[in-house]
Amino acid sequence: KITFIENGGVELEDMTIKTTDTSIELPTPVRDGFTFDGWFTDEDLTLPFTIASLLTQSGGITLYAKWTEIINSFIVTFETNGGSAISNVTYEAGTTIVAPTDPTKVGYTFAGWYSDQALETAYTFGPMPEANLTLYAKWTINTYTITFESNGGSAVTALSGEYQQAITKPNNPTKTGYTFVDWYTDVNLTTPYVFTQMGSSNLTLY
Repeated sequence: KITFIENGGVELEDMTIKTTDTSIELPTPVRDGFTFDGWFTDEDLTLPFTIASLLTQSGGITLYAKWTEIINSFIVTFETNGGSAISNVTYEAGTTIVAPTDPTKVGYTFAGWYSDQALETAYTFGPMPEANLTLYAKWTINTYTITFESNGGSAVTALSGEYQQAITKPNNPTKTGYTFVDWYTDVNLTTPYVFTQMGSSNLTLY
């Protein structure tokens, strides 16, 4: 006689086998939220059942069901829209999603995570839903300023513009007794500046 201890699974009827049987087809129990991991001959679930187990029994044997809980895990994907990469994170459903370190992007300021590609619905970090989740980074473009140090020449108005915005060279300053040569990025006047588009930081030209 084989007696089954279902350990939370649906109850099974005991079964009887003959001593001459060379194989046994044991029932597979079911339990909501769990997967069945086999029958064991001890309550601590350390000794898996085998046919040989019956040789040491007299009159009957008790088998214990082992279960593994089904954990519903889902993936959060971070679409940084050109920013620094952020690795995907796996969470169990219902656990709290932790906001990652803000990504970075040259010439832009991070403006938060959104739940839609159109960046219309800001996302509030909370419990993980029972589904994979993709979050999208929103960015605002930065504005930078070029200031001009005319080294004794006439003043030149600072130039402001968004990152990568096209810029043009201002009118040359004047200085009595001198001819203007060019604008340079360093005080030692070794690296001339080419006016094309606004860079990714504030700048002083000499």
